[in-house]
Amino acid sequence: MKTNIALIGMAGAGKSSVGSELASLLGLAFVDVDILIEEDQGLPLQEVLKASGLQGFRVLEEKILLSLNRQNHVIATGGSAIYSDAGMKHLKKTAYLVLLDVALPVLEQRVGDFAERGLVKEGSQSFAQLFAERQPLYRNHADLIVPCTDRSVADVCRFIQDWWQQGHCTP
Repeated sequence: MKTNIALIGMAGAGKSSVGSELASLLGLAFVDVDILIEEDQGLPLQEVLKASGLQGFRVLEEKILLSLNRQNHVIATGGSAIYSDAGMKHLKKTAYLVLLDVALPVLEQRVGDFAERGLVKEGSQSFAQLFAERQPLYRNHADLIVPCTDRSVADVCRFIQDWWQQGHCTP
């Protein structure tokens, strides 16, 4: 039975902000996969990425995703979680995947200097290239796509809450 909501989307989409507020609104617990990775490694996310490299980080992220066995949670995934087919399949067993869909220019503004953000990307890959690569993956896995570009965190949470309470999910 699905009792979780897992938020997916690009860095800057608001997964952590929306996740925390949404969990409170729905009376669910909240967990952030990026924080679980930091706790597992004892380092800030950017340092974990530097130390493990692209492929090493993806293996670590998948390990954390596969270890999630929670009920009644809102889960904020990392932006690169979408690359793990096994991780997405595991999440889908207990969670509805909700894409926080934000336009590229807004994401770029929110993220700023993405070299310091800890983004999982190929060396010279631009943020726009990363966005173009990930969007079809997010959309393919999403149970719900929430347009977030011109919405506040509170409005996004109310939208998801309405969807959840209209019987699309089993609380």
